[in-house]
Amino acid sequence: MDHSEVLQQACYVFLNDLNDEINHSSALQLDDQEIFQRCRMIIDKEQNPQVKTYLEILSEVIRAYLTGRASEDALRFYLSEQFSIVNEEIDGLIHGIVAIKHQSSHTDTSHSALLSFADYPKVSVIITTYNRKAFLYQAIQSILKQDYPYIEITVIDDCSTDGTEELMHQSFGGESRVIYMQNEKNSGPGNNRRKAFAAHGDGEYVLFLDDDDYLIDMNYLSKAVDFHNHHPEIAFVAANVFLEFSKAKQLKISSLQLSRIIKKQDYFMNFEKKGYPKPSSTLTTVFKREALMAMDILNMNMVNDASIYLRSLLIGDAGFIDTLAGVYRLHGDNITFNLSQRFLIENLEEKLLIKNMAVQKYGYHEQEMTEWFNHNAYDTISYYLLNSAKDATDFKFMYHWALNHCPPIYNQLRNEFRTKLIKKQLLRISLLRTLLGR
Repeated sequence: MDHSEVLQQACYVFLNDLNDEINHSSALQLDDQEIFQRCRMIIDKEQNPQVKTYLEILSEVIRAYLTGRASEDALRFYLSEQFSIVNEEIDGLIHGIVAIKHQSSHTDTSHSALLSFADYPKVSVIITTYNRKAFLYQAIQSILKQDYPYIEITVIDDCSTDGTEELMHQSFGGESRVIYMQNEKNSGPGNNRRKAFAAHGDGEYVLFLDDDDYLIDMNYLSKAVDFHNHHPEIAFVAANVFLEFSKAKQLKISSLQLSRIIKKQDYFMNFEKKGYPKPSSTLTTVFKREALMAMDILNMNMVNDASIYLRSLLIGDAGFIDTLAGVYRLHGDNITFNLSQRFLIENLEEKLLIKNMAVQKYGYHEQEMTEWFNHNAYDTISYYLLNSAKDATDFKFMYHWALNHCPPIYNQLRNEFRTKLIKKQLLRISLLRTLLGR
């Protein structure tokens, strides 16, 4: 029995035991905490530590479902993707859990019914793609399956050579809600987001989706638009996701653990610090178009996720829906794990522009924003040196850039990364000796 079969069998046993617990305790009107305790008791019987880890995540998904922090779509998705449970069997395996959910007070009031089609503001979805046709198909389908009725998807193809054009024509050529754009030359995802937004991003709300990510809650766009309707002060609303570790074939919950509303200045000044995490990419983030226009998206040099968030937080507050809405893939080809020096410099220059905007246009204090920029520059450069810098030239270039643009962090960077640079130089010498046969 291989690993996937072992996991599947363990899931069957877990859910059947849980159903038995629920059936025998129905008179007690079990609440979600008692269900979670019973999940814990069943998991403690599992002897395989690796399988136990998967079952612990499953129990967290069940708890999220029972407390209104995950939809039934998300629960079904997890069972199907992580344990290879076929759809025809899921109903029987979760019937006890669903019954408890219907008895509980955690009813789904996340979005209110709108009266007519005219009441639905348009949501424009921008998808950038390059040579990922299999992923792209899933991303598009996850939007088309949403219950929200007024959606338009724009796919901008950055000169793919893997059959993406054929896929788009064959699978979506007759779909009026899907627009397909092709570049004549490779421009990169940031430029493509801006280009597609300028051409077709005319919805009242905008979602920027990468081609390797997708939504799993089929009600999510309805929830997000409803959230905007109730909180006009926000610039965007985001949610939680599953992280898919593709090589390990494992899904884990990534929970932002944020308040429903965070004031723009608080989030802007503390962005990506402890207690103020950045949502995974922009896959669950529905932006207000007027906020994107006010923060000058059409003149941005780098339309990447951090920059869009930071600029948006100059305009409005942030909203968060505590629900599992999508899947963010971690497969080694993500741009965040393969930063080029050019990309990094563009990122730093964009943060410098944001700093100046905050001071000159929005009344932030110069000294406060200088400290903000130095902190962000240090984090950005450190990430690059740890993960993407290849040799001494890369290190020296970044040191020189820091000395010219944010001197206070220059010595800190050199002191912290001196050992790492020496190791890279020794490794290079060792490799040369090996190649020369010495």
